[in-house]
Amino acid sequence: MDPSDLRAELAERLANSTAIDAETFNAACFVLSRALADLEFIVPEAAPLVRRLLRVAGRVVIDTAAADSSPDVWPNTREMALQWIDEALKALGYEARPA
Repeated sequence: MDPSDLRAELAERLANSTAIDAETFNAACFVLSRALADLEFIVPEAAPLVRRLLRVAGRVVIDTAAADSSPDVWPNTREMALQWIDEALKALGYEARPA
């Protein structure tokens, strides 16, 4: 799908007064992550972190809040989210680890 079509479709869905569903939330995360390319960060390392966090948020919502979601996927989703966050943090010299 053309990103400009996605933006228009997303704007229409967000303008609607109905609740936002998981697919709309994920699409918003995708559009926002692409929009980061147009922002000038004073700290360049921030952009990949934000991009990754948006990707994680979208994926977690799709896996756990979509109409056909199953609680059985939560362990894998949680592991994937932690792995992606850890990868983003490692680029900044940090790591995610259990408390």
